Amino acid sequence: MRVAITRPRSALTQGWHAMPVTSRSPIPSGIAAVADALRVGNTDWIAVTSPFVFHVLESNGIALPRDLHLACVGEATAAAAPRDADFIGPPPASAEAMVRSFPRGTGRVLFPCSVQASTVLEEGLRDLGYSVDRVDIYRSEDDPVGVAALALLESDAVIVTAGSAARSIAAHWPSNATLPPLIAIGEPTAHALHAAGIPAAATSATPDRNGLEACLERISRDSSTA
Repeated sequence: MRVAITRPRSALTQGWHAMPVTSRSPIPSGIAAVADALRVGNTDWIAVTSPFVFHVLESNGIALPRDLHLACVGEATAAAAPRDADFIGPPPASAEAMVRSFPRGTGRVLFPCSVQASTVLEEGLRDLGYSVDRVDIYRSEDDPVGVAALALLESDAVIVTAGSAARSIAAHWPSNATLPPLIAIGEPTAHALHAAGIPAAATSATPDRNGLEACLERISRDSSTA
């Protein structure tokens, strides 16, 4: 089974064709704002919904203070953190699930994120009593060349790793190419695919090999009985 995944090559992509369909650009003003907020020290929590946030902070020499509580949307994001998280959201690793299980409080939360990130987390935390400082520190942009290369692979299935990847595929997939079954990592990506008019054939509740391979097996069985 020929499988492609919209993520750069890593341990997760082993044996699959790694083909990113977006590019990420840091936002210097946002990064500086995060550094300033951490330097002032009046923040109680930092909430992170993407592992890429840690990459941006580390590449800009920004370390998390030891007394700052760290909240991660799910296990995959927590695994990318420079230290143990104080709070990890439950499956399906979405902002909605994170808000539902987050403790009520009155502290200040720093939320560094993508320009494209939804407002669900910040609004939900405010409803719980927190003051939330959202800071956009990077943006995801479509990569039409990556989408064209993905189409040329003629894969039996494509694993879509983020809402931005879903939107890029929907916007730039060649009209003369057949779109293979799509597997969404997590409900937010599945929702993005549905909104883009290309619903997922399967959704993996966990962003690991076990969850994704179970989806691939299901698609393989469905295609063999069709």
